[in-house]
Amino acid sequence: MTGGITGMIDMTDMQVNTALGAGICFLAGIIGLMLWRSGKKPKNTGKQEIEKIPIERIAEWWIKNGAGHGMAPCEFHIEKLAPLWREEKAAQDVSEDHEFQNARIQEFYKLHIQRLRHASQPSQHHAICSELLSLLDKEGDCSSVVNVSRDVEASWNSTTYTLLGQTNLMDHSLNVAEEAVRLLEESDAGYIVPDALIVALAHDIGKLPSIKGYLYSLGEHPLTAGRVLSEIDAFGQLAKKDELLRAIKHHHKKPDNLLGKTLKRADQIARQKELEQAQERLPPLEAPMKSSEKPMDFLAEEVEEKKAEAPKLLNISAWFDAKAMLEQMRPQINHLAGRRFAAFSMANGYVYFHPKIIEEIARKQAEQAGVLDVVSMEAEEMRQVLLSIVHQLRQDDVIAEGLLQKNYFGAFFTITMKSGVTMKGYYTPFHAEPFGSIATMEKSKTGILLDFVTVESLHELSEKN
Repeated sequence: MTGGITGMIDMTDMQVNTALGAGICFLAGIIGLMLWRSGKKPKNTGKQEIEKIPIERIAEWWIKNGAGHGMAPCEFHIEKLAPLWREEKAAQDVSEDHEFQNARIQEFYKLHIQRLRHASQPSQHHAICSELLSLLDKEGDCSSVVNVSRDVEASWNSTTYTLLGQTNLMDHSLNVAEEAVRLLEESDAGYIVPDALIVALAHDIGKLPSIKGYLYSLGEHPLTAGRVLSEIDAFGQLAKKDELLRAIKHHHKKPDNLLGKTLKRADQIARQKELEQAQERLPPLEAPMKSSEKPMDFLAEEVEEKKAEAPKLLNISAWFDAKAMLEQMRPQINHLAGRRFAAFSMANGYVYFHPKIIEEIARKQAEQAGVLDVVSMEAEEMRQVLLSIVHQLRQDDVIAEGLLQKNYFGAFFTITMKSGVTMKGYYTPFHAEPFGSIATMEKSKTGILLDFVTVESLHELSEKN
């Protein structure tokens, strides 16, 4: 076979079954292509890389040329098959045509979206995700939080809202998508990753400036996302599009399936990390403050201005471990990170903890117990958790009752330094005994902590005056 290999099938018998003839043609074409690529006869068993083309491409050529109808001989020439292979090879080798201006989006696309084009699932997922990324690339620098009164985010503490607003919509959407992929892969549910990528990238897309509309003004940004998706042609081709829309619609409520629950959990984890990152960028808590300034603490904002109300205690017995919490709090005492600190002792036998420490430990305990509602609680709900924890610790006689009013989990204290400079902070006061020797704690002090002379609560100061 010189100058090329030709597979010839002469269908002269009009009675030959059409399907059988088609199969023979396909087989002949594939064998011919393999031989042509290897440059060797069939009997040669040397290892060569064999390029393959889908059999449906051969079928398209066969049908297009009128063969397979039992009406004329069917002849395949390898020089006619070769262009098909070259076209297929070129289609696979062409670099992706999605160029994004934002470097993080480009990296995310290469890592998570590019593979969808050649995945076993239809390419609709690739097209939809690419379109959503393009929208985020153009306008995703806007805020990731909304400010309309009826939206769930409007119920957040104002400082929490401000801190989370430091994360733009593009970063938040990618954060949620990455968390969703991680959660699914860890739970061996990777088969719904393509769907999860769509809902994660789309769940807040209604916050884009060019998309805000009537539904957004009503505080229904998840519904606005559905409108955006409906305008993407590929989304209309998805068999499970209604399931995806339902997951987005309920991501702030109670989802009813794995996809929806994964989206909600991923959103909560992303928000918590974004909040922590924003707090890390805040000035040190112990920095001296002007008299007109209020302490920077999103949990305690304006709490001193509110009248004490009977606390709404929660049942935390299913996950809260007081002994374990105290053990985890101990290493934080007198620990300095630069000039920052979250807990400190005083020689008079008291230890002061920033409530954030209690909150973080509580979230971890709840997560370990599988109580995810506590893990994802916003600031207002978390106040009830902290009140419940402090109430329990009061029963164990570890809270310094004289320094903390009955219906609070913390109080504002004024710290006086050796230089006479004072500064305020919001802390939960404890007796030192549950954490060990007060003398040992005092010896561990370094830096700014050595300059602390007195600590007095605001209500103590007001009584003196």
